[in-house]
Amino acid sequence: MRLIIKISTIITAATLFTCAQTYAFSLGDIAKRVAEKVAVEKAVEKTSEAISGDGSAKQDETSIPPQQLDTAAPIAEAPLTITLKANRGSAKVFAKRTKIALAGYNIAAFQTAKITGSTTRGQGASTSMSFILDGVDATMLQRIADAAHGDLVAQLQAANIEVIDAPTLFKSPESDEIKRSLEPVNGKQMDGRAPKKLLMVGPSNVGSVGIFSMVPKGFNGNVGDQASAALDAIVIYPNLGLDFAWTGGGGRSMLKNKASVEGGARFALDSISNFYGVYSKDGRFVDDAIQLIPGDDVGVADVFASVEQAGSRNNSGAVAISNALGVGMSSNKGSDYVVYADAKRYETLALNAAKGFNAALVQQIKAAKGL
Repeated sequence: MRLIIKISTIITAATLFTCAQTYAFSLGDIAKRVAEKVAVEKAVEKTSEAISGDGSAKQDETSIPPQQLDTAAPIAEAPLTITLKANRGSAKVFAKRTKIALAGYNIAAFQTAKITGSTTRGQGASTSMSFILDGVDATMLQRIADAAHGDLVAQLQAANIEVIDAPTLFKSPESDEIKRSLEPVNGKQMDGRAPKKLLMVGPSNVGSVGIFSMVPKGFNGNVGDQASAALDAIVIYPNLGLDFAWTGGGGRSMLKNKASVEGGARFALDSISNFYGVYSKDGRFVDDAIQLIPGDDVGVADVFASVEQAGSRNNSGAVAISNALGVGMSSNKGSDYVVYADAKRYETLALNAAKGFNAALVQQIKAAKGL
């Protein structure tokens, strides 16, 4: 079951909305691509209210009941079905070395999400919705990183692919150039509308490697090249991103007289997830590389959290007074929600995502090696 919240505003004031670009898909795009959207929406009870300002402006808000964790069906422990596509390079690179060396296994979990919509028609208006994740910390992500790394090693070995695990890789002097952090890393990622906070960790005694991005930190033709040549291996950087909410609508409209946003709790493999592989002939520089990213949206409808409204903002009263005095005033409305994750359910979904993510990589390597 997915949580859905919609906020609509028929307007009055001009508000500029800046849209930053990023390589990651927006959560709004993800929401629109969920196959079960119609079925889930039909299962959600809705109530609405209209607040009139000067008689021409209204705000309609649709509220939803919290997800029922105590009556939710158990989450099955099964790998998610994930496909990978080459965003750069070719899977043929995996056939150029005998072994696969794992440069850690980054796990990054988004902690916040926000969506804002505005219009400049009439006096203009804006509306927003924000989410904060509670219950997912560095300790949990550490367990997930250890399990995800261990699962990838096991899957490679089961496929008769020689693998060098992360602790062994980082014992070699040639790996010194690969930057990593043993402490949890706090970062931000743009989703096309607003910055989202994320928390990233790596396996125990290995840490997170580089930054959580399309290209490992410092990649300028010499990251992983020495280790690739010395260990006769393709050095792979696993990056798994986990999301907890989707948002839709938003943006700035100049022609419409309504601004709206929507969102809710939803566990998904985020599109920033990727495997980056590096190959070097002699260790002097990178001769070939590949980046594999999810080919499709991967989200689930399993209930994994309860959601509570933490606050709201609505200046309809001030707008009404301002209009009565003949002074135009923009309307502004916003709601804040806390997504309280059930630790066991979230961790199960994260491991399901990691296992499916790993299986998709192993399939690519097997095909390239002709196994």
